[in-house]
Amino acid sequence: MNNLRQAMRERWNTKGYHYDHRGNHGTKSPAEKERWTKILEQLGPGPLAVLDVGTGTGFVALLLAEIGHRVTGIDWSTTMLDQARMKAREAGLEIAFIEAETESLPFAAACFDAVVARHVLWTLTDPRQTLTEWYRVLKPHGRVLADFSPRRSGTAGHHYPLEIEKKLPLNKALHPAEVVALFEDAGFTNVQAEALPLHPDSNAVTYLISGFKRGGCGHGSA
Repeated sequence: MNNLRQAMRERWNTKGYHYDHRGNHGTKSPAEKERWTKILEQLGPGPLAVLDVGTGTGFVALLLAEIGHRVTGIDWSTTMLDQARMKAREAGLEIAFIEAETESLPFAAACFDAVVARHVLWTLTDPRQTLTEWYRVLKPHGRVLADFSPRRSGTAGHHYPLEIEKKLPLNKALHPAEVVALFEDAGFTNVQAEALPLHPDSNAVTYLISGFKRGGCGHGSA
């Protein structure tokens, strides 16, 4: 793990207990839960093997399990993974939570039907390597769903110290087409960026980036 990622990881191991108490994270918002349930329903009926990247305290992983999928959630913060495991136990849901980095996933190739990431893209230190890994672990025709919010003025330093945020390639006011291009460069096809309805507690525009891994026929075929 490089020094930048190590500093980011240490921050969440220290402050991760407070994540669910920040309103802008939306983990306690019924409206955000409804929005993400609709997003995840795009994956189709389960059970699918789904990887939740940057699972944090398990918001997306729990929703996926509730609608019947086989879920693996990864994060680099042990603090946040402990909370995710506790939530899953309390809900009676079987989810595999694993400490790992998204830049180097500890999984064989072509073992997941879908990869999902919420509030992750902007934090990536190496987007190209990360998206290559997401593509690698997907099965042919597998789908990726990830949200992206272009950075607005006035938000600098809210999540990490400025010296860290300045080094994150996607922590900018990027046009969604630039993010789509990164997914296409990693091999994904039929990549789209859809503007999501505004969250009731925020005026930030968020896009859902979706695409497919190449396969012999159907979605994502070469």
